[in-house]
Amino acid sequence: MGNTESTLSDPELVAACIEGSERAWAALVDRYGRLVYSIPARHHLPEHLRDDVFQSVWAIAVRHLAGLRDGQSLAAWLIRTTQRETWRVARASRGTHGSDSTDDLVWSDPAEADLLEERQHIREALDSLDDRCRQLLLVVFREDRPDYGIVAEQLGIPRGSIGPTRGRCLNKLRTILAERCTPTAE
Repeated sequence: MGNTESTLSDPELVAACIEGSERAWAALVDRYGRLVYSIPARHHLPEHLRDDVFQSVWAIAVRHLAGLRDGQSLAAWLIRTTQRETWRVARASRGTHGSDSTDDLVWSDPAEADLLEERQHIREALDSLDDRCRQLLLVVFREDRPDYGIVAEQLGIPRGSIGPTRGRCLNKLRTILAERCTPTAE
């Protein structure tokens, strides 16, 4: 995949997909594939059904992407579409197999969709950072945060520069998020 497609904004990427660019489609799936796959996984669908949902969502995208009014709402559209497909596949599976294994699925509420969209924006912003900042932020903000001595050794930077570098990297991340994510009026 070319660098050009991976740096396009969502509206630009959607436009390129609509024009038929295979590289744009590859970039779109690369950008949002984890998000799409995570939704049926969160609802504990078996792997083969997760794959079915994943394929269905991208088939729907091929058919309906041109109707998306605002490319900025792409993540939200994919979340809603994936939630509907997860529900459809789970119900069909339960009916086909006569199993109640999908009865205990907890279905997403709007707050969960917002959280998934927010995580996707953060993931994209992290991917936009240079390698040094991305690696530093990922290491420092893991659940099992290592001490700065270990971080310095892992990343090959002086221990005393970790805090200031982290601050600069967070500012870069904040700027990227502010540019990409315009708040919606409620």
